[in-house]
Amino acid sequence: MNSIFRFGLVVPVLVGLSATAQSNFLSQDEHYAMGDVGEDPASDLNAYEAMNAILGGDSIRLCGGHPCIGWVEDQYTDGTLKHRGYYDQGKLTLYKNYHSDGKLEREFRSIDAVKSVQRTYHVNGELRSEAKYANGLSITYEDHYLSGVLRYAEERHRSEPYYIRMDLFAADGKPISQLQLVDKKRVEFVQKEFYPGGALKCEGHARYDPSRMDSQRIGSWVYYDASGAVVKEEAYLDGKVAAVN
Repeated sequence: MNSIFRFGLVVPVLVGLSATAQSNFLSQDEHYAMGDVGEDPASDLNAYEAMNAILGGDSIRLCGGHPCIGWVEDQYTDGTLKHRGYYDQGKLTLYKNYHSDGKLEREFRSIDAVKSVQRTYHVNGELRSEAKYANGLSITYEDHYLSGVLRYAEERHRSEPYYIRMDLFAADGKPISQLQLVDKKRVEFVQKEFYPGGALKCEGHARYDPSRMDSQRIGSWVYYDASGAVVKEEAYLDGKVAAVN
């Protein structure tokens, strides 16, 4: 658990695993209440992303043999609205997709020439995810369990290849892991891990090394038992344990 960054991505708990992989791994521990993350978005609704140039899509939708301009709607076979979007030269700039029962599945809009936001929804209507972008790059992202409880949240630095915040939560809302930038100049983070139920398990600092695109634990790391008593303290030097108390 020494590294936080992998190719510019922060890993809050388990080195080398994405947040989704971490969630899948932790769900194998019967003590963590990981909850239902819901079904993946339908492929036919995801297909519209290919025409969203702001988020990197490079496809063009044609209407009558020419790039679509203006509002376009698609329906399911029973006539229920499936998609309504505004196209500019075949590219989506504003749209909403709907589940087959008529509930909103996702919505995307540009706030200004730089910023945009996308929200997706579970089949039960609860918020599934929210991503805010700047120049097509995701700056903040959150996703939620099927119940609506926050599962994961991250905030990315706008110009540097590291994250300012990465938090993972169990289905009961209790934290599993937290990472927070606390010193912008030195690029140092506080990292915490928790027992099932939310009691603090360990905490300490880590510092990002841009030359390695990685990070190392620094200073003192303190470990606790489930009752909050200190059970061990590790002192780190150059990313390695130098002393244990």
